[in-house]
Amino acid sequence: MAPEGDVKRAETTCAVRVAPGVVDAAAELTLQVKVSCSPVCDLRGHTLSIKDHAGADVTRVELTRFDGTATETDEFAVKAPFNPGRYTWSVVSPPVVRRRVSCPEATSPVSFDVKPHTTNVVVWDIPSAIVVGERFKVKVGIKCVHECPLAGRNFEVWSHEATLIGSGKLSDERWPGTSALYVGEVELDAPVQEGLYTWTVKGPSTSEIPHAEGSASFGVRAVTHPECLVTVEAIDQVSQAPVSGARVVMHPYKAVTDERGVAQVRVAKGAYQLFVSQTRYLTFGVPVEVAADMTARAELFLEPVQERN
Repeated sequence: MAPEGDVKRAETTCAVRVAPGVVDAAAELTLQVKVSCSPVCDLRGHTLSIKDHAGADVTRVELTRFDGTATETDEFAVKAPFNPGRYTWSVVSPPVVRRRVSCPEATSPVSFDVKPHTTNVVVWDIPSAIVVGERFKVKVGIKCVHECPLAGRNFEVWSHEATLIGSGKLSDERWPGTSALYVGEVELDAPVQEGLYTWTVKGPSTSEIPHAEGSASFGVRAVTHPECLVTVEAIDQVSQAPVSGARVVMHPYKAVTDERGVAQVRVAKGAYQLFVSQTRYLTFGVPVEVAADMTARAELFLEPVQERN
């Protein structure tokens, strides 16, 4: 063993790369540590400690690669804390002697932010129009970006006046054909005055792993009681054959023609623009004034065939 006087004391520094700088709760962080000494030392095999904000050991990792000037670890993963906030951990390189060079302890901070998981909310099966004061149902789907289980979680529906107007519970099973979409249904009361309203569904926050409260807005159109029945007959203009499956719109009312080419739309009295459309046909449009029950005839023209050069 060399006499103590032959041992040179080096200056040691640590540098840490952390990704991402903002990480979801309990998700993985990727770290890579580089240790440099002056004079230069090859520190392969030297073990570093990763300590959390409370000074507890998170993991240990070896320096594995020497590039002639510094020694570094491979990339390695650690799990972020559960609770959101700003964290500063530390990497500790213990003192070590290599080839008569004494490398003292060196530390480097590891700072990052933890945020709640993001939840995405979708709403569907919303009626195109609801009679004022009547009840209706919508479906709500919620998914965590990390596919956390959300079975049985509650969600809420808030009105345009920021009033809680309904709540529901997500299904116990994932929606068929999806990896992590949980769905629930909620019954609501339409507004008492006609008009277009914007309501909001707010998703759950969970205690096991924090989730940010997701939300999605959807439109609700309340209409007066539709007292008039409009019968629409859709036919092919050339053959005079009925056109089934044609979409009939008298905004906000909608219907689809049956095998006889007939659709019935119950609407409130007033002026409308009637549209009838079907694949392969040009869209038919005509203004109509509804004062009582009536029948409208829509003759549809086939779309022109594009000739190839």
